[in-house]
Amino acid sequence: MYTVAMSVLPSHGPSRHPILEDFLRLYPSCDEDLADRVFLIYQDLTEVRGWWYTELAYSDTLGRPFVIGKRNRQTPRQAVLPLGSEETISLVEAQHMFSGIMIDGEPQKIITLAILDLDSTTVYYKLTSGLCPPDAPEVVTARKQDRDRKADRKRRHIAKCVREANERLADGGGTS
Repeated sequence: MYTVAMSVLPSHGPSRHPILEDFLRLYPSCDEDLADRVFLIYQDLTEVRGWWYTELAYSDTLGRPFVIGKRNRQTPRQAVLPLGSEETISLVEAQHMFSGIMIDGEPQKIITLAILDLDSTTVYYKLTSGLCPPDAPEVVTARKQDRDRKADRKRRHIAKCVREANERLADGGGTS
């Protein structure tokens, strides 16, 4: 879970972003308040968090807009569904979200909920359909070894830089 503070929800009017204007023309049945919320999430993911290939999408089944994007170039595309902090959802509605949000014609097993407060503070929650099985022990071990290798490489690099700096100072190469 992470939180981000963003500017206040934009007011309706002629000064909308062209991407949002195009989206509303493409989906005229989309509620404008929901469109403003999804656009805030789109901007946060694209401009602040550096997501790749982000796009606005609309679910006719849910009657709601959402964002599709990739956290980085290697990850699969995923859906982010904005909800207001004043909204409540039941377990049935949550389960309906998984069948109502499609990416490349496939229902999603993981959806990120972007909960927006009235001051535009956003909290992201990962929602999964059913239980997520744990990673295999080999995968966990490989990840740990990879993290350890990276940390060792960083420690060796820092030690080398310190050693070289100390040698320069000992040789009188330091600046006065």
